[in-house]
Amino acid sequence: MKKLYFLVSLSLILASCSKDFLETRSTQSTDEATIFNSTSDALMAINGIHRLMYEGSGTTGTSTSWFGQGGYQTFILNLAMMSDDVVYTRNNPVFQTAATWIMHRNPSDKDLTYYYRFFYRIIGNTNKVLGNIDNVTGPSQERDNIKGQALVYRAFAHFNLIQCFGERYRRGEQNTQPGVILKTDNLLEPLPRSSVEDVYKQINEDLDEAINLMKSLTVKKENRSHIDVHVARTIKARVLMVQGRWSEAAAVAREVITLSGRSLQSNTYVTIDQRMSDMNNTEWIWGKYAIQDQAGSLRDWHSFISNMNVSYNRNTPRAIYNLLYNKISSTDVRKSVWFPRAQDRNFIPQPIIPPNGNKRNFMSNKWLLTNNTDKCADLAYIRLPELMLIEAEALARQSKWGDAANALFPLAKHRDPAYVLSTKTGDDLLEEIMTQRRIELWAEGFRWFDLKRLNLPLDRGPKPRDGYNQGGWNSSTVMPTNVDPLASNYNMYDEQGMGEANRFRAAGHKEWQWLFPEAEVSANSKLLQNPI
Repeated sequence: MKKLYFLVSLSLILASCSKDFLETRSTQSTDEATIFNSTSDALMAINGIHRLMYEGSGTTGTSTSWFGQGGYQTFILNLAMMSDDVVYTRNNPVFQTAATWIMHRNPSDKDLTYYYRFFYRIIGNTNKVLGNIDNVTGPSQERDNIKGQALVYRAFAHFNLIQCFGERYRRGEQNTQPGVILKTDNLLEPLPRSSVEDVYKQINEDLDEAINLMKSLTVKKENRSHIDVHVARTIKARVLMVQGRWSEAAAVAREVITLSGRSLQSNTYVTIDQRMSDMNNTEWIWGKYAIQDQAGSLRDWHSFISNMNVSYNRNTPRAIYNLLYNKISSTDVRKSVWFPRAQDRNFIPQPIIPPNGNKRNFMSNKWLLTNNTDKCADLAYIRLPELMLIEAEALARQSKWGDAANALFPLAKHRDPAYVLSTKTGDDLLEEIMTQRRIELWAEGFRWFDLKRLNLPLDRGPKPRDGYNQGGWNSSTVMPTNVDPLASNYNMYDEQGMGEANRFRAAGHKEWQWLFPEAEVSANSKLLQNPI
């Protein structure tokens, strides 16, 4: 029997990286025996998973977007590029196959294989922790803390996998459609895909147990890169939203809002102060710290979307979908992080760009760094605004219009001093909430998942009408002319580099399911491939 990737032992985390993704090391290593000797040592295993989140898991292959390190960060960026709200402005091999919906539908694609194996690597290592932690010596609170974090990580990994590779969860149905392989141990036998319902059942069980273990802990997490009950509850709220369990989702989100101690920060969108890239931001609940001496070129979120000296944003600036930008109030502080007239050198303000970087209209400065020679920077995985938006949406989907408007108000008012309490109801209020969500969480990896969970199409907006310019926005210093004011800026850069075939994807189409890597299908005869 061929070796399966997800059966990777904990010793691989300690070794930092592996030469062969399909390699399986001995589970009887002295490292493992040492790790599970005491709770203080067992915490090293959790720290290894924290590190895996931003370092990735290997250097095989040639794809720059997972150049040995990157982990969850580059996964988020691929999701962002697959959506409608992040516009790809120039032909570039990095993330272009995600933007054109090729990467996730090519079973031999190295990025696709990487992300599948990345999440199962997390699962394999959490299973090692969970299989040993109950017998580890040490204070019970420390044991519960380690176990709780491991359970959250396992749920988090399964949740990302099922959203990508499984069919969408259908509220009110049996959900017997095929999901992903469910792994709660590291035994070697090949397994078939579990149903979508069974995968979500296990995810919820893991999160519920983690919340129960962690809700009364007096042990404080070392820093915001670690997991606590507020992280567990946030991921639980995300899961509940996908399942359409809106009343529960609103309640869980409210717990995080009131109990986490996080608060909105006045200068979050003063990007010149690097507030969107600083773990000290009072809005941050979970994220990763920048470790400059362990970072390198093209291994970090900011390598691909900021003004960092080595950033791919230099060649291909990331832009906001212009029709979304047009919905932002002129008094909203968030509007300042995008530059609709970046190519007009006479227009003030101008974006801050990497050295010798390109400018493209509607480009972003959301993740601006004060020192562009840094090798990496902090990155948020969970911010308080997400919980406020979850609560508002969940209430609105229960037709609790007044409660939903009140839940949305603190965030909307904080970002826009001129905002007034919404009196909308029905689809109009839902549209307002979802627009706020798109603006606030732009490029943070939520939009593609939102489209799938809500069974909405990918729609990158109308193309220019006859007589207007199509494409050719390829100058950093000259404003394009004859632009259709009703058209989207999709495909308006570098002569239609993304292709018209990628402007629209129907809801429910098979392309909303990622294909399983061919190496995994070959290794496991029970793994049923998604429709090709």
